[in-house]
Amino acid sequence: MRGFPREVLESVWKIVDDVQSGGLKAALEYSKRLDGVVPEPHLVTPRQGGDPEVVSAALAAAKSLEALYSRISPPVAVDFYGGILRQILWKPVRRAALYVPARYISTLVMLAVPARLAGVEEVYVVTPPRGVSEELLAVAKELGVKAVLALGGPHGLAYAVFHMGVDVVAGPGGLYVQAAKYILSQYVGIDGIEGPTELVVYAEGVPPEVAVRGALAQLEHGPTSFAYLLSPDGELLKKAEELYIRERTSSMGPLKVKKVGGIDEAVSFIDEIAPEHLEVWGRREVAYRVRNVGAVSVNMPSPYLDYVAGISHVLPTGGTARWRGVITPLAFMKPIGIAEAVGELTLREAARKLAEYEGFKYHGEALR
Repeated sequence: MRGFPREVLESVWKIVDDVQSGGLKAALEYSKRLDGVVPEPHLVTPRQGGDPEVVSAALAAAKSLEALYSRISPPVAVDFYGGILRQILWKPVRRAALYVPARYISTLVMLAVPARLAGVEEVYVVTPPRGVSEELLAVAKELGVKAVLALGGPHGLAYAVFHMGVDVVAGPGGLYVQAAKYILSQYVGIDGIEGPTELVVYAEGVPPEVAVRGALAQLEHGPTSFAYLLSPDGELLKKAEELYIRERTSSMGPLKVKKVGGIDEAVSFIDEIAPEHLEVWGRREVAYRVRNVGAVSVNMPSPYLDYVAGISHVLPTGGTARWRGVITPLAFMKPIGIAEAVGELTLREAARKLAEYEGFKYHGEALR
């Protein structure tokens, strides 16, 4: 996991501080300076419209995602112990801001569906002014979004946090957006830091063009994206690399090929990389043995997962898949503990002894 460059953090800190103190005026000034646009109005109400085929495709993706994610219901833990009724209840946050890069309607789907399933009362979309299309507004309306904030980048997120009162910020974005989330995590919850796109492909027993097509797709996210192609088949790797060299553009990230001796070596390598995406072709057991990964597509290209496979494409990057996973409704929920005395408190003496040991006089007295 790489940290943020000092100059990026310093620049974003200034933007965040200026918007915190200067409010909408400061946010609009940054919009004019960075995006060349002063949005009017800055808050847009979702509405019907746009290309009906595009809207329909986005809603089909939402239906697919909802079919799986509606099954994620955190258990309410309840028990009786030592005279206490104990409960862990899951509650949604009240307000969430979803960062949607310009024109990424699919990202709106991937974020709004779990937020809605979590029960978030007010869902806002934060996106650059050029991202406020009729299609985005139509999809936002269907997915229960309250309003779209036409301010992108750190200034948009800072405005949502300090002047709209959101509790959680979630979503992908460039280096400056993620730096803003990092800084704003002092004030609100975040889903994580999503950096450049990453993909590892394990391929065995498939044509080279099949093995490489997902990599070409993910690498078109930009030169900071990267992909690995693993296989025990040296000839497959050679031909796949030739296809990449033939098809790559100047805006694509690099593809590295690596011959592995078998599944054990492949799984070990993948766990070390802890990639955002994993594609597995021909040996499905690889998918189930890997521990450190955001999401896996088996015998299908990762862009299918990006859009309609029913698993979010908002995923951990930069090695953070070692401790984080795919975004779910739990990103917008929190566990609350309740302890209610309903009988004799049989552990009172143990509590007093611990308070005495730790030197808290009044804790002990309160427990008498």
